[in-house]
Amino acid sequence: MSTNLESLEIIDAQIHEPWPGKPLDEDMKPQTSLWQVELAREAMDAIGVDIALAVTSEAFIELAHQRYPGRFPGVHTLFHTHPDLASEVRRIRANPAMVAGRALVGDFINARMRPEFAAGVFDPIYATAEEVGLPIFNSTHGGCAHMAAVAERHPNLILIVDHIGVAQHPVSPPETMTWAPFEDLLELAKYPNVHVKLCGAPLLSQENYPYEDVWPNLDRMFAAFGHDRILWGSDYTRLRSADLPKGDRPRRRGITYGENLNYLLHSGHLTYEQKALVLGGNARRLFNLPPASQDWGPPPMSWGFGR
Repeated sequence: MSTNLESLEIIDAQIHEPWPGKPLDEDMKPQTSLWQVELAREAMDAIGVDIALAVTSEAFIELAHQRYPGRFPGVHTLFHTHPDLASEVRRIRANPAMVAGRALVGDFINARMRPEFAAGVFDPIYATAEEVGLPIFNSTHGGCAHMAAVAERHPNLILIVDHIGVAQHPVSPPETMTWAPFEDLLELAKYPNVHVKLCGAPLLSQENYPYEDVWPNLDRMFAAFGHDRILWGSDYTRLRSADLPKGDRPRRRGITYGENLNYLLHSGHLTYEQKALVLGGNARRLFNLPPASQDWGPPPMSWGFGR
């Protein structure tokens, strides 16, 4: 087997729809989803990401599925205000463009669990998802300890804890971003149906790239869960807006998509085989993804350059 990093299939377990740097003109707005799909594709091509799970609008997911079948598997956000969550889960499972659901059990505004979680409003999501085999991402914003009860009640349901279980800025308030809930995440490792989305760790670094100071905690996470229950996600449109890395820069550019991937891809903390799992293999297995296609690009030269 090759150990060349360029031979790895890279699957990003979370992107949101990117937006142009400036508002679109009125006559362009009907093509918003097209712009977003192509911006995402170009960003992925630029750093070598083969597939990205699209945690976005259905308009983006459906258009991406039409243009690049299999490259943007959809993750549908299941809002607790929906009047029939069980039927919504079944609808998503039946859609070939979708591979998972997402439950917003934590409130990003205050980094607390939503009261609806304790009231049982999310229960139909988990019960129906277990029945139909739909993996569920869980945005806990630091409340990952509460997922233990769900894992116990639904042992055949694939549960993925977003953002290594901690609240993260930008989105949650800066003061809520701490490693403290990470201890609760490690406790979840005893449930074999619980997986972790390795996303946003550089935000908790006190250093610039390659964020070496996050590894003591990441090493503990890998020791607890193993390398076959952790999948990398970038959430690059959020991390690029962070007030990081530290130091003098001509412009604020946050944590770039490339830095987000490369601190893992080029790390000496993981073997080639472990990188193959975390950076793609686990996502491919969990979501039963189709093979990559040679039709995905990069786009051909069409403007006469080099002639």
